[in-house]
Amino acid sequence: MADAKLTIQTIAVSHVRVPLPWPAAVSTFRIPAVDTCAITLRTREGLSGIGWCAAFGAERCRALMAMVRDLFGVLINKDAADTEENWAAMRQAASFVGRDGISAMAIAALDTACWDIKARAAGAPLWKLLGGDRREIPCYASEGLWINASEEELKTEAESFIGRGHAGMKLRVGLPSLGDDIARTAAVRGVIGPDATLMVDANQGWSVEEAKAACRELSAFDLEWIEEPVDHEDMRGCADVAADTDTPICQGETNWNSRGMHHLLVVGAADVLMADLQRCSGITGWLKAAAIAKEFGVPITPHLFHEVSAHLMSAAPHSIWCEHMPWWEPILKEPMPLEDGRLLLTDKPGIGIEWDEEACRRYAPVAGGD
Repeated sequence: MADAKLTIQTIAVSHVRVPLPWPAAVSTFRIPAVDTCAITLRTREGLSGIGWCAAFGAERCRALMAMVRDLFGVLINKDAADTEENWAAMRQAASFVGRDGISAMAIAALDTACWDIKARAAGAPLWKLLGGDRREIPCYASEGLWINASEEELKTEAESFIGRGHAGMKLRVGLPSLGDDIARTAAVRGVIGPDATLMVDANQGWSVEEAKAACRELSAFDLEWIEEPVDHEDMRGCADVAADTDTPICQGETNWNSRGMHHLLVVGAADVLMADLQRCSGITGWLKAAAIAKEFGVPITPHLFHEVSAHLMSAAPHSIWCEHMPWWEPILKEPMPLEDGRLLLTDKPGIGIEWDEEACRRYAPVAGGD
């Protein structure tokens, strides 16, 4: 609308290949770097907001960038503050090619930037704009304890996390030998002691029968949850696993939008719902997933994107444990404050972070590269 107070006018879209401290691996794939589609929306009135989505692979990221640019056309001259209306319009525009996949991820980046602008215009941090009341959000350490680490490396990392004040951490499992998974879990639990919180993540690496056997063995380690034991599309299979173990099953990060979240809970596949910001199509969609979890009486926990997720948790009393994954800190002017295993929400307007433009240019991939 031409007379909108926050009239969306331009967008900057960048491909940033964020390096990792070391190559990361889970049971089903490897992560050499995080290819990120970083965006900045600007309004006619001079306000700006940032958002991003990410993939593992340069061509995939270029596909995300193309979809972001396409869906940006829906937002030109719209009021950034009309977040629900803008979100619905983008989803409608994507209906022919599908609202999941890269459409959802592109919408997430644009929706996040709109919310950032909306909060900045209000002079409020996002968490306050959403009605949140928690300024300290408990988080668990997730950048580490990868499946390609040796047992000794796992012990060293776990000790480091405890030394930095983390009360919780996540270990990757799903090796070909269940005995190796058990030994590695025992090693980490032995280092952190009985009072620290430990989660494990199989990253969809087991069959249903393998998952049942693994969950029975892993129950000895007092785990907070077992994450993604089987393929995310096998919701019935995951429900069978959940029914077979007393350890909570955490599921949802790879399922799409609120419809996917609802189906998981209907079939009983998740004791803890893990909602991913980009697969939920952004902040607007994540809030809908949180409402569904509340309706079912299930706690919700966010996947990645702690710079945004912590704000959302502040406004969701039934949320637990923010995943701290500092992948994007190298391209931020300042990271979100972290102290004694808690993310600290500030009074900075909007999301409270800014792109480090020089770093973004430094990590831009070579044209045509992988």
